[in-house]
Amino acid sequence: MPGLILTLLERPDTAPGLLAASERLSEVMSGARIDVLVVRMPPEATILPSEEVLTTRQATRIREREQERAAALQAAFDRWAARTRSEGISTKWCEIEGLVDSAVREWGVRADIIVLRRPTDHDHLPAQQELHMALFETDRPVLVVPPGPAVPFGSRVAIAWRDDRPATRAVLSALRSRIPPERVFVLAGVREGAARPTMPEILLEHGIEAELHVLTIGSGVFGETLLAKAHTLGADLLVMGAYRHSPMRELVLGGVTRFMLGHADLPILMRH
Repeated sequence: MPGLILTLLERPDTAPGLLAASERLSEVMSGARIDVLVVRMPPEATILPSEEVLTTRQATRIREREQERAAALQAAFDRWAARTRSEGISTKWCEIEGLVDSAVREWGVRADIIVLRRPTDHDHLPAQQELHMALFETDRPVLVVPPGPAVPFGSRVAIAWRDDRPATRAVLSALRSRIPPERVFVLAGVREGAARPTMPEILLEHGIEAELHVLTIGSGVFGETLLAKAHTLGADLLVMGAYRHSPMRELVLGGVTRFMLGHADLPILMRH
């Protein structure tokens, strides 16, 4: 079975990059179907409890604005789908009205992998909620695509390694996605005085040849060190576990996870 990719579109300017990344995934996943989901926000969800009562006129204006956004996204999808279908890739347009976090949870658990964009500092809360829900509430791998033009990925893969469950699950997700890298780099952090990391057993067991690079964890931001090393090695995809500090459903992320979701300029395959 080729599998199912769920791609979440929000903004017309980032749609081409997300669709191109989904197309690349479909190719390596032996023609996985791509379901593209657009969630139109209901008017009542845009009004805070402290604000004025939602009027009929306001609700109409909000719905029209959301419909215009969805129409622009569908136009981008239609242009892309016309080409990909001629290449044998199955695609499906899905548009609903609802809360984005609930939609991501409901649709995400039925997919093999979720593709969405990396939020920016200028995004509103729904974009953060969408990412948080995909990472921590669907139990699915998530490909986080940076803003900007689409770039090929998967030929030089860097793994941000920690000997724990999320990192192992992220590596397994990459293996099951059948991304065919030409080179694999393992980036393992170590604190001063700690034992030197060794090659992850999971790669040895799967016969994956990789280069181990040990990075010192100092007083600076380790996520910055990881990202700089990935660029030095020419990596075009980063595989890593996703971490949060609180078991509650809050946007409280681990330090490296938070840094990557705020700064990474290459695609990241993440798994909690």
